[in-house]
Amino acid sequence: MSLNTEQKEILTAFQSDYTRLVEEQFAQILTERSDVRLFFINENRCFTDGKNITLDPSMMNLFVDNKALSNAEKFLSLDDSISKDPWLALQMKTRASNIHESLHILYTDFPPKFIHDKRSKNEICRLVLAQINNLIEDIFIEAAGCSLYDNLEHFLLWNRIIKYFSTVDLPDTLEQRFSDAGISIDTKDAYKNIEQSKNDDPIEEDVKDNDNTKFARLILYLNYMGCLVLYPFYKMNDPPDPISEYVEKTKKLFFEAEKCGSPSKRADYCCKIFDIIEPLIPDSDKLDLPQSLQYLMDDLKANDTNNSSFGNHSSNGKEAIIKRTLFKDENGQPLSFDNSKEKIKNDMEKFENDKKLIYSTQKNEPQITNYDYKNFDCSNLHKNIKLEVIKPKINKNLRRAYQNMIAKYKLPINSFSTQIGQYLKINIEEIEDKQLFGSGLNTRQFADRKRRFWYRKTINPGIPDIGFLFMVDGSGSMEGDLNRAVIASMVILHEVLRNNNIQHSIVEHRAIYEEPKLIHNILVDFNNKKEESYNILGIEADEGTREGFSLYWAEKYIQKNCLTEHKVIVMISDGAPAHTCEDPIDYVPPISIKDTAEAAKKIIKRGTAIVAIALDNTDENNCYDQLRFMYPSVVSCTDISKLTGQLFHVISKSFKGKV
Repeated sequence: MSLNTEQKEILTAFQSDYTRLVEEQFAQILTERSDVRLFFINENRCFTDGKNITLDPSMMNLFVDNKALSNAEKFLSLDDSISKDPWLALQMKTRASNIHESLHILYTDFPPKFIHDKRSKNEICRLVLAQINNLIEDIFIEAAGCSLYDNLEHFLLWNRIIKYFSTVDLPDTLEQRFSDAGISIDTKDAYKNIEQSKNDDPIEEDVKDNDNTKFARLILYLNYMGCLVLYPFYKMNDPPDPISEYVEKTKKLFFEAEKCGSPSKRADYCCKIFDIIEPLIPDSDKLDLPQSLQYLMDDLKANDTNNSSFGNHSSNGKEAIIKRTLFKDENGQPLSFDNSKEKIKNDMEKFENDKKLIYSTQKNEPQITNYDYKNFDCSNLHKNIKLEVIKPKINKNLRRAYQNMIAKYKLPINSFSTQIGQYLKINIEEIEDKQLFGSGLNTRQFADRKRRFWYRKTINPGIPDIGFLFMVDGSGSMEGDLNRAVIASMVILHEVLRNNNIQHSIVEHRAIYEEPKLIHNILVDFNNKKEESYNILGIEADEGTREGFSLYWAEKYIQKNCLTEHKVIVMISDGAPAHTCEDPIDYVPPISIKDTAEAAKKIIKRGTAIVAIALDNTDENNCYDQLRFMYPSVVSCTDISKLTGQLFHVISKSFKGKV
């Protein structure tokens, strides 16, 4: 199924860096690893090497396969919202595949044990082992996903069901394909071979399997077992006679492996199954497939999705206790999909909002959102104040000027990038709680019905899971040298953090004198596209500030949009906030200082750190003295030329957990 122009445009819009970063952050949260990276490709496969996740959102063009989408919706008793909207279909498939690969990172061994097993003696043996291993690991990690997590099951169900309606290849259909290709699977000869082998009689030459027929039976077996274990809701016909013995001997092993929580024991199951079906495996040196069947070998290789990544990363999968499987409850009874139906509906609403945001961003249109004090738990000092949050239209005429800035500050950008890079190599001790086993007991978890009482300490490479929101004072007192210095510092800061994949946003805030109005300009969003950096050059100095109100918005904004565990708001200011208008009362010191202090205290207590940079371009330190009454943590910058260094000092302290 080829894509038309409109469908290609939808796919291009979907595969934006915003979507990729959202999925990467989701994978990092699920795997509890900040070093996980996610990439989009268009190669009709999804895989992981145990650290990196590679996804094809358009895999098998499922997002435009209306027949498969409609059938999946009917199966789960959903409305037709997904089949009507290719974007939502893309998002569902991408999130489901992301969850699938993330669960592999958590519970699968990399590389698999069979790689170094004596059974991997040639290409076909290794590919068969990979097929068996992939089947076992797929059904296990999805059983783990619905047994141990509350909000993954509906995605795992969708992923399995949509594939079934699109690609399920029933055994009789495959037999017909063999027949059409000129390979006959003779039932009589198959039984004769089996009976002779049981009696240890020499097999007559005229009924010996040739290697091509062996290969056909092998593919038939793998195809049948794949349908049997992956799609238990489908009523399978009895296995064809040439493979029935192997199916009966191995299907119990597959279902035992599905609930086996030990990665090493699952590897043993893989080897046991291989030993049973070894008579089906031809000698690869003698295999000479006709062109009409060569695609079967290609399919076998393609399904060995981790082949290119074996050995790149080494990790041991976690053990787990499995109480149920994807399609059955703890008592082995078929599931009702009512709960999944409601969860899918809720996720569709979230994905629809993401779609609108991405399209508006890609069209380069300004986005304006309005708030008032009722949207936040701020004091009555801000009653009747309106807040206008603007994500400006990107001024592409500033491209050359921005490039000149980068060239001018190339040396400090490289220097600070090197410093930040050092933190990427630091081993960080992290505590994983809510475990079924571990090194210590967490008494606060004794009420957990799933008995996840334990915690354990792990050492992970990489920077702490932290993001920054830089709130730039846009008041009139910032005019001149201060404004130019802040622009230069923000350019350097943004380039360094973006190059190191550190979540950050830059926002200019001001209050309009004699009007009950605040304006926040989101110059660089947390999920920014490259051209947004031009907006930094548009930082201006005018009017006043109303920091108490602005802080509450900043807290809500960073909590919603920054997908890191630790969040830091950095306030860059040259003095106490001041804003006058008829109603409410004038927001000037000492009232403004006290209100900002109360807001900061409340926000910090709720878990968001705040640091202030006091821009004192004189020896009097007036700004520092004012800000220290507002914020618990204040950094004095008396030499504006050193602002960039002070900002990175704050960042480095945050990495060390000292902010």
